[in-house]
Amino acid sequence: MRLAYLGRILPCLSETFVVREMAALRRRGLDVKPFSVHPPEAIDNPEIPTLLQEVEVLVRPRRPLFWLAHLYFALAFPSRYWGCLRDYVLRDPHHQGEIWRRCQYFAISPYTAWLLRSGGISHVHAHMANVPATVAMMASRLAGITFSFTLHSYYDTYLDNLLFPEKLVAAAAVVSVSEYYLEMLPRRYPEAAQVKIDVVRCGIDPQSYIPRPHPRNDPPQLLSVARVTDTKGFPTLVQACAILRDQGVPLECRIIGDGPDMEDLKKLVAQLQLTDRVILLGARQPPEVKAAYAQADLMALPCCYSRDPRWFNNHDCIPYVLMESMAMGLPVISTRLGGIPELIKDGETGLLVEPEDPQGLAAAIVRILNDADWARRLGQAGRHYLMEEFNAEKSAAKLQEIFTRIMEGGGKGKTG
Repeated sequence: MRLAYLGRILPCLSETFVVREMAALRRRGLDVKPFSVHPPEAIDNPEIPTLLQEVEVLVRPRRPLFWLAHLYFALAFPSRYWGCLRDYVLRDPHHQGEIWRRCQYFAISPYTAWLLRSGGISHVHAHMANVPATVAMMASRLAGITFSFTLHSYYDTYLDNLLFPEKLVAAAAVVSVSEYYLEMLPRRYPEAAQVKIDVVRCGIDPQSYIPRPHPRNDPPQLLSVARVTDTKGFPTLVQACAILRDQGVPLECRIIGDGPDMEDLKKLVAQLQLTDRVILLGARQPPEVKAAYAQADLMALPCCYSRDPRWFNNHDCIPYVLMESMAMGLPVISTRLGGIPELIKDGETGLLVEPEDPQGLAAAIVRILNDADWARRLGQAGRHYLMEEFNAEKSAAKLQEIFTRIMEGGGKGKTG
């Protein structure tokens, strides 16, 4: 089996879990080829050091083959080409903007299908249910192979949901990183009731994250890592730091990440006069983030719902940085939101508070700081649970079973 992994941007600093999953599959003997819709980000990927040289970029309009591929499939496989155009571009668009987006993805698909066929790919798996899965669905139909996809978040499942019912029906397999979606999906998409959805965690490689006990920092160091967007709850974290300062609790908060809300976050830190206690470090490479885990005393990521009217109710499912922190033995704090309670069992593998509750978050931080022995046991229990339930090797084994099942069964969605 030669397998394609397709992402919107692969590798991407905010989605390093995709690379780690590919690496785990390769360790199991699978031949995995990376494809990226857009050019990759320059990232240090210790799991696959050659990834930037391996990845095939799909948006290549200046290459003659990008357009000649349309002619090739229209002539060599007319039923696939015109059927794909009919079913995924022209059928039942809701508005003109949707037609334009469908046309954009269809424009990419013949070139993608050409690369899949010429590379001997027998199955393509997309990470994220939006853009990557749309391209995978169209290209796999043109190439005459099967496809599957992993759904990750509220955004790629409910908001950026172009052709989502069609993808559910056409995919040879659908994978979810969380049980959270299994109950929710049929309420929105009747097609989901007829689809078997496999839960496969985005796991951690046990050998890559080894806790390194160290004396508590003075002052204690709280770490938070994420893209700086409104769903990560950074304003709540900064407000909690202000509460702790006013209570006389010594603490340094270090935030790693960048994003569209960074300027607003800087203004809030300055407004609350916290520039000496809240350190905004910006984006960092994966090895630097891992080193930061090793130096921290605890981790907090108070995820919340988006207030942006364009993406109302958008929220995280299970942030990967929480897994990384737990793998390093850090006591973690997050919120009762999405699939996070599947990872953090309140009081057992970490602490949970309500979203947008700076007082509750401050109290949870104090609880950890005031009892070092309990905090250490909490971190150890979190790591143990993570390695049992969110283990990359176990997840790769499940994926291998799914891909093998597809290939042995022929798989739905295969055409010609």
